[in-house]
Amino acid sequence: MNHQETRRAAYAVHNHLLALEATARLGSFRAAAEELHVSQGAVAQQVRAMESKLGVKLFTRLPRGLAPTPAAEPYISRVRLALSMVEDATRELLAAQNGSDPHHLTLSTTGTFASRWLIPRLADLGRQHPHLAVRIDACEIIRPLTGRGGVDMAIRWGTPPFPEGEARFLLPGRAIAVCAPSLKGLETWQSPQDLARAPLITDSHDNWKRWFETYGHPGMSFAGPSFSQTSLALDAAEQGMGIALVPELFVESALNNGRLVRVLGGQYPLDTRHGFYMVTARPVAADSALGTVVQWLMAEAGVDG
Repeated sequence: MNHQETRRAAYAVHNHLLALEATARLGSFRAAAEELHVSQGAVAQQVRAMESKLGVKLFTRLPRGLAPTPAAEPYISRVRLALSMVEDATRELLAAQNGSDPHHLTLSTTGTFASRWLIPRLADLGRQHPHLAVRIDACEIIRPLTGRGGVDMAIRWGTPPFPEGEARFLLPGRAIAVCAPSLKGLETWQSPQDLARAPLITDSHDNWKRWFETYGHPGMSFAGPSFSQTSLALDAAEQGMGIALVPELFVESALNNGRLVRVLGGQYPLDTRHGFYMVTARPVAADSALGTVVQWLMAEAGVDG
C-alpha cells in the first residue's frame, strides 16, 4: 500500500470510528447521522463495515434504538477515549494559536461549504477588516459553541431552531442538477424521466430520490457512483463521472468558468427545505469583532440585516 492509499484508508477508518462512537452514545443511526451531518444510511453502512472488518457484532437492536453488545463495550470505550484525545489536542492547538485576542475568531463549518463558498471570499474579508483573523474549522464534527473547545460561530446546514444557540439565515439549500460539459454533449436529456438512464452521483444527502418524487416519478430506480461528502460528489461531476444534484451555491464558480453546466436547463430544482444558518451561542453585538464577521457574511450572501 502506497502513501496515498494509506492516508485514504486511515481517513475511512476515522469516519467509521466517528459513526461507531456517535451511534453508541446516542443509541440510534438516525441520531448519529444528525450529529455527524450525514445520512442515516451512511452511518449504518460505516458501522456494518466495522463489524465486517472486526468480525464482531457491535450493536444489539432494542425496541427503542441500539445498544452496544457486551463484546463491543470495551472497544467502544477505548475508541471514545482515543477520539477525545484527538479533539483535546486540536482544542489546545487552537487555544495556543488564538490566545485571548478578541480579534481572533474561530468559525466552524463543513468542508464543502468552506471550500466551495467561504474560502473564495475570505480574501475580501481580510482587505476590508485587516485587524480580524478568522480561523476556519472545517470538520464533520459539530463543534460546541460554549465551554472548553468552543468556537465563536458555526455555519450549520439544516432548519431552525438549533439547540446550540441563536441562528440567522444565511443561504438557501436549493439544489440543482449539474454535470461536466463533456458529459452533457454526449446526451440529449429532455425530461426528468430521461435522467433515470444517466449516471447519477449521490452523496450523503441522497437528494435524487426526493427529486424523482418531486417531479412525478416516485420509486424510480437509478445508478451511479456514491460518495460520503458533497465535495467529493462535485469533484466527480467535474471529472465527467455523472450528474450531481447539489446546493446551487456550491456550483456558482464552476458554472461561471465552465467546469460544470446545468442539466435540463436548470428548470427542475429541488427545494431541500434546508438552508445554511449562522449560529452563535448568544446574540451578537453589532460593534464586536464577531458582529463584523456576521455582517460581512450577510452582505456576501445578499441577506438584509
